[in-house]
Amino acid sequence: MLDKNRILIVIGSPLDYEELVAYINIDSREVAVLSQDDGINNLKLEFFEDILSKEFDYDTFTYALLSAKKELLSE
Repeated sequence: MLDKNRILIVIGSPLDYEELVAYINIDSREVAVLSQDDGINNLKLEFFEDILSKEFDYDTFTYALLSAKKELLSE
């Protein structure tokens, strides 16, 4: 079941990227970074290595991705 309170999207501008990025957090853990350095039609998703062995509910994860994209592109 989808619990939106488990998801936090943080928009930032780290030095490693030219454009803004969206950090995706689920259950207070950084899961991935969504970047738009290659343009808004070529978004890239980078997973944090320590999260690759974790399991997430499909609906929660896809909602987090869509929320990150929406927030990133609205900035």
